[in-house]
Amino acid sequence: MTQEEQKAQVPALPLVPTDKVPVIAEAIRKRTSMPAYRLRIEAGRKPGLTDTKFGGLPYWPADLGYPATPKGQKLMLLAQLNLADFGDDERLPGKGLLQFFIDAEDDCSGMDFDDSTRQNGFRVIWHKVVDPAVTPEQVEAIGMPTSLMGFDEDYLGNVLAGEFALRIEPTTSTMNTADGRIDELFVACCREIMGDDFVAGRDSYWDLLDNDGVSLLFDELKTPEPAHFVFGHPFFTQSDPRYGELADEFDTLLLQVDSEGDPDTKKDRILWGDVGIGGFFINGEALSRGDFSRVLFNWDCY
Repeated sequence: MTQEEQKAQVPALPLVPTDKVPVIAEAIRKRTSMPAYRLRIEAGRKPGLTDTKFGGLPYWPADLGYPATPKGQKLMLLAQLNLADFGDDERLPGKGLLQFFIDAEDDCSGMDFDDSTRQNGFRVIWHKVVDPAVTPEQVEAIGMPTSLMGFDEDYLGNVLAGEFALRIEPTTSTMNTADGRIDELFVACCREIMGDDFVAGRDSYWDLLDNDGVSLLFDELKTPEPAHFVFGHPFFTQSDPRYGELADEFDTLLLQVDSEGDPDTKKDRILWGDVGIGGFFINGEALSRGDFSRVLFNWDCY
């Protein structure tokens, strides 16, 4: 008997029945549900200098050195969060403004492929106290690029078509199939529901589901679109960059900015490459201390 014939005689391991997939998905949702904030663009409302927003002119005191790349290129505001809008969430270090900057002149928006925590082409800055005397005119005098220039051939790293006011919606977030921890969790929930013998040493949902089952799992754990979030579970179009020790360190999604089009004009409002998504990750304990020296910035696209 040939090796191929021997393999053919080995009975195939059983797969999870389709009607059990929603049951396992519900177990995953219960295990991973956490409070988060969804950010929604409010078209037609112009945000102020210290408002929560995507893009536009950042709040910036005149006596503070403005963030720039090692070559001196000033960074562009991607997002600004007024922490007062998030109530008394204990995960945050306090009030003030939390800002996210990227390199608009770099076609990768400042993401470093060799070290995604190196804040040369991006920066995360927390202003503990906001000076109400700072004016837009004073900030404009700094001469930094802003998203108000729109998509421009000279600024391929700018992912924003303009400035967008944001509404903050408290919500809950559950793990999706792009998370690097989903295989381990799926197998654990499958073991609880189907039994140890059923799992038979398999370590991925791909090993336990047929194509219809995989599609159903994707639908059951689907992330809402557009997925602009503070906290919650991240989504990736490619793979989770938090591998090895990074997975334990960067346990908190600080901000996620998704690609989004205008439903009326069908033009892009936000575009990461080929309809991608960007995220900033931090250690939860560091965040509570207000320590933003170690942040992981990643974006990927289809």
